[in-house]
Amino acid sequence: MTGDTILVTGVSGLIGGAVARRLSLAGRRIVASDIVPLTERDYPVVEHDLGDQARWLDIIDRFGVSKVVHAGGISGPMLLQGQPARICEINLQGLTGLLEAARVRGLARIVWFSSITAYGNRPDLAPVDEETPLHPTTIYAATKAAGEALLAGYFHEYGVDSVALRVASCYGPGRTSACLIRTIVEDALAGRTTRVRQTRESRQHIFIEDVADAVIAALDKKTLSQRVFNIGPGRMQSLDEIVAGICEVVPAAKVELHDDGLAWNTFGIGPMKVDAARNHLGFEPRTTIAHGAQQTRLWLEQRNLT
Repeated sequence: MTGDTILVTGVSGLIGGAVARRLSLAGRRIVASDIVPLTERDYPVVEHDLGDQARWLDIIDRFGVSKVVHAGGISGPMLLQGQPARICEINLQGLTGLLEAARVRGLARIVWFSSITAYGNRPDLAPVDEETPLHPTTIYAATKAAGEALLAGYFHEYGVDSVALRVASCYGPGRTSACLIRTIVEDALAGRTTRVRQTRESRQHIFIEDVADAVIAALDKKTLSQRVFNIGPGRMQSLDEIVAGICEVVPAAKVELHDDGLAWNTFGIGPMKVDAARNHLGFEPRTTIAHGAQQTRLWLEQRNLT
């Protein structure tokens, strides 16, 4: 445990919400922010449009923030399609405002989220590591590649201490955007068959609590060995493996291959290697698909009761 006050942005989202819960349960001092109004939880929650730079300084000064987990922003290429300028504004202007505030106030650490999509599509499914060149093919992915460059620039020129986590397809309780695993569980509970498109691309799902482990390790590591880490299962997962894991806890789960079926959460690259995160952050993708599906099922059932 440390004496830091930690700002967690995007607390209504999947990663921000999970990290805030974990930090709060551990007795850490946190403040959270989001663009949507939220009631205070076990910690203060403030409204913040990420493009408002003055608001960054206000929150940092008012609460004595020393570290930031910046999970706010557009969380996937399926969102705000047809509004590329808005994606750039939220993801890049928001990050620039934070980095400027960190430079001026001398923050101790920023943990920010890049994405597996920053790699783009490659001609084969060979493994990729943090040194593999990035070739984004969507505006969302381009903001992630550009964000990594901004973090590197602020670190080398101004000493702003930050780290980017390139996260694979994160799933689990709290994910409301397009998600293959949640959709299969939802359909099974409703007695439906999920239609999925066959693809040569990879599937790489990582459970939210494993991601939260990596975030907290990156937040607390005294000295970082590098500034970017892959966070994922470390291997490709076949559709058969995913469905079999879900069937362990939702036996009615059934998938039908179809040309116009779901193609969510697939990537034109091979497995992201996680050796660096394993060696330097102690990261380990421990959660099985079955356990992750069980937690997703419990969350969905609870939502249906409220």
